[in-house]
Amino acid sequence: MKLIFSEFDQVFWILIIFSLITFFSLYRVYNSSKNLKPLLLFRIVPISILLFLSLDPILTIIQSSNRDLNWSIYIDKSLSMTYHSNPSSKSLESGINDIFARLGSKNIPIKIYGFGSKIDTSWINGEKIFTDASTNIGQVINHIKQDYGVGSAGAVIITDGQANQGMNISISDLSNKIPIHIIGIGNKVPLADIAILSINAPPVIIKGENAEIEVLVTSYGIVDQRVNVTLYSYGKLLGSKILLLSGEGSLNKIRFMINPEETGEIEYNVQVNALPEEVNILNNKQVLPIQVLKNEYSIALITGAPNFNTSIIKHMLNTNEKFKVEHYYLTKNGYSYPMKQFWDTKYDLILFDNHPVNQNAKEWESFLRIFAKKLLSQKTSFGIFLGNDVDKKALSSYLGLMDLNINEPLIQLGSEHSWDFSKNWDLYFPFNNDDLVNKIQSNYPPLHVDLEIDSLNSIVLANFLISNVRVPLIQLAEKSPLRYMVFSSPDLHQLFYKTQNKDYQDLTSEIFNPLFSWLIRTGNGQDFYFRTGKNSYQQGEKVTIIGKAVRETEIPEEAYIHIYSQEKKINSKPVVYDSKTGFYKGQFWASKTGKLEYDIELIYGDRSLIVSEGSFQVQESQIELDHVFLNEGPLVQLSEATDGSFHHWSDRLSILNKINRQSNNQKSYTRIIMHNNWWIFFIIIFILTLEWLYRRRIGMI
Repeated sequence: MKLIFSEFDQVFWILIIFSLITFFSLYRVYNSSKNLKPLLLFRIVPISILLFLSLDPILTIIQSSNRDLNWSIYIDKSLSMTYHSNPSSKSLESGINDIFARLGSKNIPIKIYGFGSKIDTSWINGEKIFTDASTNIGQVINHIKQDYGVGSAGAVIITDGQANQGMNISISDLSNKIPIHIIGIGNKVPLADIAILSINAPPVIIKGENAEIEVLVTSYGIVDQRVNVTLYSYGKLLGSKILLLSGEGSLNKIRFMINPEETGEIEYNVQVNALPEEVNILNNKQVLPIQVLKNEYSIALITGAPNFNTSIIKHMLNTNEKFKVEHYYLTKNGYSYPMKQFWDTKYDLILFDNHPVNQNAKEWESFLRIFAKKLLSQKTSFGIFLGNDVDKKALSSYLGLMDLNINEPLIQLGSEHSWDFSKNWDLYFPFNNDDLVNKIQSNYPPLHVDLEIDSLNSIVLANFLISNVRVPLIQLAEKSPLRYMVFSSPDLHQLFYKTQNKDYQDLTSEIFNPLFSWLIRTGNGQDFYFRTGKNSYQQGEKVTIIGKAVRETEIPEEAYIHIYSQEKKINSKPVVYDSKTGFYKGQFWASKTGKLEYDIELIYGDRSLIVSEGSFQVQESQIELDHVFLNEGPLVQLSEATDGSFHHWSDRLSILNKINRQSNNQKSYTRIIMHNNWWIFFIIIFILTLEWLYRRRIGMI
């Protein structure tokens, strides 16, 4: 017990002097009478207490006691613990319970935890099963450090040492004041396992180009054995290589070169033959999808009557080296190319330029049925550039293929008007130059319009605004698998020539390049391609997603991958762009089994765009089976760094000699601030009450 006072100050001495004067005065008054002498005591006591409180006294009461320290025991409940040849899962359970019983007979207090991907107390609740998907020993180490200093004598870890998730075993920041004893399960020779760790290949390539597929194969428990790594595509063998395995988790890299002849999404199967002694063969085979795009696109341009737009259209098409253009135009003797060639050739896009006209209107009206059949059978897109000479009746028939028709205008047309983009432009072409919209919003240049085409079954990308009435300028339509476009002004040449200055000279290209690309699906309808490194993962395995832009004008400020399970978002991770390779890359852990879906979000300033979606399968984990052996080295280092000990399962009972009952002397401190305690003031009030009762008794009240 200890009493502390504040320093004496001037106020205290003034109170002392005042109190002495008061005591002296009271003594002179009350000393002469026997009945009044007790009143002197009733006054002196409360005044003395108040003087005592003026010094801010603090009473510290110190108590000491001995407290038993707990030993924390951590049991690895991961799946790999049951696949060791010795001990079996039943022997492991009974052996652990025997250790607990022996510790109990020594009256040693223990706390029991189970751990796998997380730490819990399910073992003491009767859940003595080894089924966890992966092991997080790093989490156990953090838990031990948190427990130290709050009644923990040390820790015992029962594990095979396979840290498959979270941080690896680290001893750099451990204190030797925390003894960690370890019982190692299994032997150091791992079970045989061969796994395709990852497959690296571009998510999208161009037909005719060579692409490399890089396969990483890892192996355990196998020494100097040859296996065959094969690459298939739709049952066709594309490559086969012999691989000499060395085990111990070694990585082997194999490369295959491919040159696909078809376009679209092509699946490649990579497989390593299984060995008879393998436990887990689910990781021996993977499917890799790669999107193959065309290297050349065939376009037919049909001109009905000479006009100034023709050269502009050809100029824009010819600037793309992947476009092969055949120009059919009407002459006195027919067409520039035989029409038989047109009907026999498969085109990716057919464009009408000021066509049909009066001279060939009846002919093309008769072609309508066969033309529609050609579009559908060859999956050819179709676009129309209106001209001053088009035959409206014949044109209406071909607009009908797009589910469009010519409206009777509600207002007077036939002159130049300003125009602008609709909000649909940014939805369809979000990666086009942002300056494009600003250029058009300046109302330059105006264009001529004399036809109004119904917009009910189309997407309008640009409008004229005439007397508060919107008249479409650029329209898109889609009837799967076909796509359509209509440009309703005959003044395309005006748009081109009036923008041949420093600020606007690329205006027509900025408008029509994405339109042509959309029509013929140069990116197969996408601007970005993302895919997972493999099609199938095991729970607890790291998932890698890579992507590449087909057409991109700017790099996003931020990018994220969002993962969903049963339509609920379960995770989000950043996606990083590598300017050297041109690839996007994101990684996360496969935490849940079943089908997982994902989408890729790119952020450009205040714009957020979902550019790709996909899914992959997560199997119930056998990832622990990839590493079924005693990882003795790191466990021995961990025990030695903490002044602990390492014991094999066969020698497990020797650990009892290391675990003894320990206690520490703990002191508790209770601080009492006198002027804050109610009983002090209760004493003062009690004394004053006694004084009042005494005065009443002697007749002074």
